[in-house]
Amino acid sequence: MTLLLLCGCTRGHLDYVTPQGEHKTGCHTEYSWAPAVDHYAVDYVLAYCAKGAAAQGHQIKDLRLLQLDMTIPHAPQGQRWSHELAATQHKAGKINDQQYGYIVAYLDLGLDQPQTKSKER
Repeated sequence: MTLLLLCGCTRGHLDYVTPQGEHKTGCHTEYSWAPAVDHYAVDYVLAYCAKGAAAQGHQIKDLRLLQLDMTIPHAPQGQRWSHELAATQHKAGKINDQQYGYIVAYLDLGLDQPQTKSKER
């Protein structure tokens, strides 16, 4: 008897070349909650990683990631994005699949947290 398991998930990773010419793979990510939006969340995470790696001097193999507009829509007035709010807005048709996937990845990366500025001494 053969058992076939299907993974309803979307995976991705970042391939890049270091300034020293080493080929590397990093930033492995996976989403498996909503097939219609998973690939958008994966793209967002990989674009975030790609932009950070490029800023460190690495050459990104998938240049499309560097060109993604990572802008997320503003949350409804007086609210902050949360997974629950994003799901509600998506279900109500107020944000599309791409926006929903981007918001989820944005939250998962912790980008909604206030950034603390380091003090120069």
